[in-house]
Amino acid sequence: MSVDVLLVRTHSPGNLGSAARACKAFGAGLLLLDPRADAAHEDARAFASGAEDLLDGAPRLASWEEAEDGAGAILALTSLRGRVTRGLPPAWSWAAARRTAGSGRLLLVFGPERSGLTTEEVRRSQGRLALPTRPGFPVLNLAQAVAAALALLESGRSARGGRKDGRSPDRDTDAAPIAAHRRLREELATALRASGFLGREDDAVLFELLAPLLRARPTGREAELWTGALRKLGRRVRGA
Repeated sequence: MSVDVLLVRTHSPGNLGSAARACKAFGAGLLLLDPRADAAHEDARAFASGAEDLLDGAPRLASWEEAEDGAGAILALTSLRGRVTRGLPPAWSWAAARRTAGSGRLLLVFGPERSGLTTEEVRRSQGRLALPTRPGFPVLNLAQAVAAALALLESGRSARGGRKDGRSPDRDTDAAPIAAHRRLREELATALRASGFLGREDDAVLFELLAPLLRARPTGREAELWTGALRKLGRRVRGA
């Protein structure tokens, strides 16, 4: 199982250290995007307790593109906090996330403590995951959320005797990588804007139109076919 945790703009040194400890306990990698907390802070060291090597070795990233590089799928952890799902990537089940982690590199993304991921950041993912908390209080401390998410992924694998596992195979093994999804989204936007259907500020509508394709979880070939078709349509529209 290949899982990396991406922490976005983490503010608390304690959360940083605790998340590193959770990642090491479950065998996950750790990436930091624009961290606001200092890994050298005494609280970060204390809460890491045994995982200082993972904390010190975690790559500090400056952009989403760096995080996306090499990822098979990116899933955003979000409770939504009252936001509507329209225009957001589809919800994934934990079983689907486990299958994806069994066949490629899965990146789990966690937002900053106070606000969580922004709508734009959630849209950078292929899907959404939510922890099975009570609806009346759906939020956890950041480090707790990291540990809970990794435990849910591991528990399904362990229940199958640690096998690399019953992936629903062809569909999950050949799922389109992040780069293919990005190209498809860009060509869809270009074609629809060239046709006049979308304006420059219609991002929510764009992602609503993209959602059925994300839910279908296209293979690499399917994504490339869609991308090629949209590119040709866009050129034809602009030429007309």
